[in-house]
Formats: sequence, C-alpha cells, structure tokens
Amino acid sequence: MTTSDQARDFTCPDCGSFIFRPGPCGGLSQNIECVGCRSRFNVAHWRGLLVSAERIPNDSQWREDMVPKVLQ
Repeated sequence: MTTSDQARDFTCPDCGSFIFRPGPCGGLSQNIECVGCRSRFNVAHWRGLLVSAERIPNDSQWREDMVPKVLQ
C-alpha cells in the first residue's frame, strides 16, 4: 500500500479534505499535511489499517524541498 493509498483512508477533521501530501516518515508513522487547510497529522498504519492518527503542530519540521506539492 502506497502513502497516497494510506492517506486516502483518512479524512481531515478540520476541512473534510482527503488529499494529503506526505512529509517525514519513520517506522510505522507518516506525517501528512492536508492540502485544503494545511493541518498536519502523524498517522500510523499496520497491515493496511489505520492504527493511530494525531495532530502535530503546523510549525513542526517539514522540509518543503523533500516532497512535491500535490496541488497549488
């Protein structure tokens, strides 16, 4: 399952969007940013299931040059 497939299972609680761009990741966790409202979350998947999702601060480390923007 790709990162975009995993993010599709999660809907932004702030704006209802389901489009996210990936950020830093490690282990089971992947940081994602909502394209609609720029809210950020740390999500963890195990065998295709969403195990946890938690909000992370918008000022958390996020290298813009590492990941392309999905939508402008």
